[in-house]
Formats: sequence, structure tokens, C-alpha cells
Amino acid sequence: MARATFSRISPEKQALILDVANREFAEHGYHKANINTIASKAGISIGAMYKYFASKEDLFCESLEWGARFIRDTYEGVEHASIDPFEKIRTMFMKVLDIARERPQSLQVYMSLLGSNMDEFAQRYAGTIEDVGHSYLKHIVLQGQQDGYIDKDIDVGTMIFFLDNHLMMFAFSQISLYLKIRQETFLDGSVDQGRVIDETIRICKRMFGTDRASSPKT
Repeated sequence: MARATFSRISPEKQALILDVANREFAEHGYHKANINTIASKAGISIGAMYKYFASKEDLFCESLEWGARFIRDTYEGVEHASIDPFEKIRTMFMKVLDIARERPQSLQVYMSLLGSNMDEFAQRYAGTIEDVGHSYLKHIVLQGQQDGYIDKDIDVGTMIFFLDNHLMMFAFSQISLYLKIRQETFLDGSVDQGRVIDETIRICKRMFGTDRASSPKT
């Protein structure tokens, strides 16, 4: 984690350093990323970098925390919006699409944790990162059941695991060549992300929704 000195520099400078670090870790992976290069691209000396972080590992951990905070801030407000739960889920998919377009490096760093050589970091941070989606989706589904949009017999844990899996694969399909090809294969080459989201929500309503979820909004 960051040293206390890091918290004493301006938020703008903190964001610059972590953004540069995110991009380097995304492009080269944790093991090949060079902390000297990160310092240089961030416009600080390597001495200053080590005043802020004891090691490359600490910088990477702070980058993960920063990414999780960004995703949390992105989802903020969705769960409390005055729309039905399926529209909230649609909004989450749209926000994930925005993240993939505007800050793909954050998703690439997240995806790097799937590698077996990153198990140490996964052990420490997977729970923290995954709790973001878990918390928001759980609140949305429980509120949807309470409001009569979602079948009350649906197991909440299984439903939110299903939804988060779709969100994760949808996000990674925007940044991974393999998963882009996979998406194109399953969609017969006709990839329209807006249509994919619309169809996903329509299917979710049929799988999990009540008559209220399917009725036209007035």
C-alpha cells in the first residue's frame, strides 16, 4: 500500500501516478512492468516514487484499490435510482461499456488477476474487488423482489452470480482479442453492444421477472 507521504500530495498528482501505473501494468503485466518507467512517465524521480511506495508490489496494490474505488464510484447511484431493477441492471452494463471504452487499462489489470502467476494478489484482493459488484447487484435484486419485479422464489445468490458473470464476460469481451473473437463467433459476426445489452435484459426479465417486469411502463 501507499506510504503516508503519498496521501499528502495533491489528488491530481495521485491520480496521475496511479493512472500511469495502471497503464503500465495493463500493457506489460505486473512482473514485466518497470517502476522506473512508471516514475519517468508520471514525471517524478524514482526517489520520489519510493517515498510514496516501498515497492512495485505496493504500487500495484494501490492501483488495484484505486481501480476498485473507481468502479464503486461508477456504480454509485445506480442502486438508488428510481427505475425498475432490470433498468438498473441495464445501466450497469452500459457503465461497464463506458469503462471499457474510456479506461480499458483498469479492466486489463483486473483481468490479469485471473492468471495463476497472480494468485498471491488474487488471494488478497479478489474479495475486495468482487464485493463491489456483489453488493450493488444484491441490493438491486432484493429491492426488485420487494417491489414485485423479481420472482421471490429466485435464489438471490445464484441470480447475482449469474448476472455478475455476464457483466464480467461482457466487460472483458471489450478488451481481450480472444474474447472479442469469441463474442463475434457466438453472435455470428453481428456485434452490436447495445443490442447485446437489450437482449440480455429481455432474457433476464423472462428468466427472473414477474408479470410486472414485463408490463409496459406508463
